[in-house]
Amino acid sequence: MTKHKRIPAFCTQCRSRCGCEVILEKDKLLRIEPLPDHPSGEKLCPKGKAAAELVYHPDRLKHPMRRTSPKGMLNPTWEQISWEEALDEIAGHMARIRADHGAEQVAFSITTPSGTHMSDCISWVERFVRAYGSPNSIYGTEICNWHKDIASRFTYGTDIGTPDFAGTECILLWGHNPASTWLARSVEVQKAIRRGVKLIVVDPRPTLYARRADCWLQVQPGADQALALGIANLLLQYGRFDVKFVREWTNAALLVREDTGAFLNESDLKVEGNEKILFAASADADKLIDYDSDHGEWADGQSELFTSRNVNTKDGTVLCRSSLQIFAEAAAEYPPERVVELTGVSEEQLKEAANILAESASIAYYAWNGVGQSTTASQTDRAISVLYGLTGSYGRAGGNVPGGAAPFNDIAGHDLLDEQQRAKALGLTERPIGPGLMGWVMARDVYTAVLEKAPYPVRMLMSFGGNLLASQPDTDRAKKAFQQLEFHVHCDFFLNETAKYADIVLPVATSWEREGLRTGFDASLEGMRRVQLRPPVIAPIGSSRSDTHIALELSRRLGLSDVMFDCDPDKGHAHILAPSGVSLEELQATPEGVTLPGKVTLSRYETMGFPTPTKRLEIYSEQMLRAGFSPVPRLDAGDLPRGTDLSFPLKLGCAKTVTYCHSQGRNIPSLRRLTPYPILEIASETAAARGIKMDDWLEITTKAGAFIARAKLDNKLALDVVFAQHGWTVSNTGDSPNRKGDPLATNMNQAISTDKCDPISGSFPLRCTWCEVRKI
Repeated sequence: MTKHKRIPAFCTQCRSRCGCEVILEKDKLLRIEPLPDHPSGEKLCPKGKAAAELVYHPDRLKHPMRRTSPKGMLNPTWEQISWEEALDEIAGHMARIRADHGAEQVAFSITTPSGTHMSDCISWVERFVRAYGSPNSIYGTEICNWHKDIASRFTYGTDIGTPDFAGTECILLWGHNPASTWLARSVEVQKAIRRGVKLIVVDPRPTLYARRADCWLQVQPGADQALALGIANLLLQYGRFDVKFVREWTNAALLVREDTGAFLNESDLKVEGNEKILFAASADADKLIDYDSDHGEWADGQSELFTSRNVNTKDGTVLCRSSLQIFAEAAAEYPPERVVELTGVSEEQLKEAANILAESASIAYYAWNGVGQSTTASQTDRAISVLYGLTGSYGRAGGNVPGGAAPFNDIAGHDLLDEQQRAKALGLTERPIGPGLMGWVMARDVYTAVLEKAPYPVRMLMSFGGNLLASQPDTDRAKKAFQQLEFHVHCDFFLNETAKYADIVLPVATSWEREGLRTGFDASLEGMRRVQLRPPVIAPIGSSRSDTHIALELSRRLGLSDVMFDCDPDKGHAHILAPSGVSLEELQATPEGVTLPGKVTLSRYETMGFPTPTKRLEIYSEQMLRAGFSPVPRLDAGDLPRGTDLSFPLKLGCAKTVTYCHSQGRNIPSLRRLTPYPILEIASETAAARGIKMDDWLEITTKAGAFIARAKLDNKLALDVVFAQHGWTVSNTGDSPNRKGDPLATNMNQAISTDKCDPISGSFPLRCTWCEVRKI
């Protein structure tokens, strides 16, 4: 009997990063199995179970290749070249463009670490990009994590935090379906449900958790902000929020000048006053209470939360309102009857959700792509965050807790770009507090720079994974841009539709063929204590190399070794680990990982305050005001999706399936058996009115374009919404009844417009576009 070797590891095929055990036979990967002792290792999804199919797929890229045919050919031709030749040529183009035109004229595309093997390498690749000097990385963050991770900082000063599902009384899932996207977190939710927590789900689709929820709010796509403001209005109207927390730990009581929108400060009252001393109105008479925003300290007295009063300043009388008063007035524009009209949620359900939130001593929540893919995504995140702030759960046991169980150094290199280069990020002028601040730019803006040379030309694109033609809109514009690039490099496992436009293609090793460091598994607070260095479990296929190796070899050629830890991964990993007390040697000797002795700190704000300008959770944001946006979340009349063209009466959204992650996996046999075709979920009555039956092929048309999918009837969907699956590309001409030979025929991004996007982040309406559906 053959003896199998077992190596503890973790999977990187999706956001879950499930702990697993790799089963080897004669140094060949047979399969991976769950690792129950690991904090994210109880189960594995189909993507993880297909690891061997991915690794040994016959179409894997195995050697560097150079294009030998003109760009734009449907079937390009290639010649195999050596790694030395490929890297020298790439570095030569990068050095030339940087010297002659500036590093900003080389753009990068980096696939998401949330759902790909890039999670092992993301910090190294980002450090390389910033060390080189480019402020332009297409990252897709504006339609993925930016809102929960960065926009949340306008409220909390930190990201959304890790939800303490194990210790909470109530779970709120808002536009987040962990059963399809985050298996380890789904396991935690299931455990919580079994012990009797209340579950609220906000989702237009009847997902697994929507069907199991105590309260399912079947919101109309794009109406989440109105719903959040409507729930907040009920909590405020009836005083059913955490008054003590809101008074002490938010900026609710701080007075705001009506004339400028700025916080009232001491320099308003007297010459040479301290701008860091802010004021609240005292509940006793007309006194003001000092608040030192530098140190986060209140003077004695009880502040008034809801107030509007005149204050005598050195320049005259000024009307001031408290922050909470301003937010309450914005929320009051959404009484139950209006929320019902705008969101499709019944008044009974609305009040039930408010009651559950008000009566729960602790609430853990998560909001993700469902609310992050619309033209109001940033203010929607603000509305949900402020609503959550009213509950007093942020940072506490049973709530969402920021931070980790130990400190770690970040090597992503945010400090390597100087201010002059940062300011050149494409789209930053239009979206001054958006992703561009961190060098994350929209694909649309890169295409414009290539084609129109505005605000300057982009001459070269280097892609670390990803498939822009499948994962981003503006497909036709992208193709034109790719053909006009002076030089284009693509690193990947396979020759996908975007890679076919490259001048050089580099073969990338999967995570099973390389090392990967993980400092916390954030499906749970307990998981945040686990640190793990996954070893390479098999040798690289062909001559494939990791993204980290590629970045470091290019860094060496470009003279960047001094800021890239001498191009030594061990030195970089040691630097990451240094503050934690865990050594690289300890991890190398313990492949299952090390559990940190400390735990994630609860109620950190009680000693440190919130990392915001006011040291408090910010209901009112001066940062937003200074950038030209509403300091409290508001909806303008044109923000909600309204169908003005009767030719497109249905709202088109999209959702993920557990089978695939983004544009990956359609070439993996076991996954295609599970989900062989792209589907369009449509209400049975809506389908019947169009003569559509289950499994019929459909054409879905918008003003921007069209795509095809097969019908899946669902009598629990609202009659005016349909849902597709994003990321599809198919090369088999038998997969569809028309547009044969077009691998993007099934890709919904061909029907999405980027003409209107979120003014803060740049997100576009993947979840709320108007369409019509017909049987083919």
